[in-house]
Amino acid sequence: MLQPLSISSIIQVLSELFRSNIERADTIMTKKDQSLEQKKHDMSVRSINFSRYLMIRYFSAAFLFTNLFWLVFAICYKDIVASIISGLLFVLLLVASVEQVSKWNVRNTDLKFTKLYYQLQLVANVIFAIGCYLPFGKVLFPFMATNDVANVIFTILVVGILGSILILRRISNIQNGRDKYARAIKTFESNRQ
Repeated sequence: MLQPLSISSIIQVLSELFRSNIERADTIMTKKDQSLEQKKHDMSVRSINFSRYLMIRYFSAAFLFTNLFWLVFAICYKDIVASIISGLLFVLLLVASVEQVSKWNVRNTDLKFTKLYYQLQLVANVIFAIGCYLPFGKVLFPFMATNDVANVIFTILVVGILGSILILRRISNIQNGRDKYARAIKTFESNRQ
């Protein structure tokens, strides 16, 4: 035989059910919050890591357009030697740029194509700077008609030499973990926010 339920017992049972559901919901929300916080933290670490290569990407963009303009001028002047050299530097820089962009997904600090490109660009710029004032400079830069143009090209090449040295030093610091971002990443990872 069923006993009649009192209102107080019904309220007590309902309040227990309600309380247990709230506790379960809090547990689920806490796990979701922790998962969201973990994703935010991982994205922050990824962004800081990608920022390590920012200066390299800016210099790469400058070299990319410089080599592209040189290639266009060489083609317009129908200079095969200058077209091949500038085209080769342009393609190698595209490969290095792909390597740099891949650092968003890949956490290692290996930059072998970028390093190879900047070493090659450094050697090329030194040879080209010397060649500005020698007879074979006209082969490299067919648009170099006067000494004023040679001076402008020489200045651009010297800036390229200094930029290449700076980038090679930056790559070395990144690969050896001596850049300021490496310390920031370690600190940020150890202090999960």
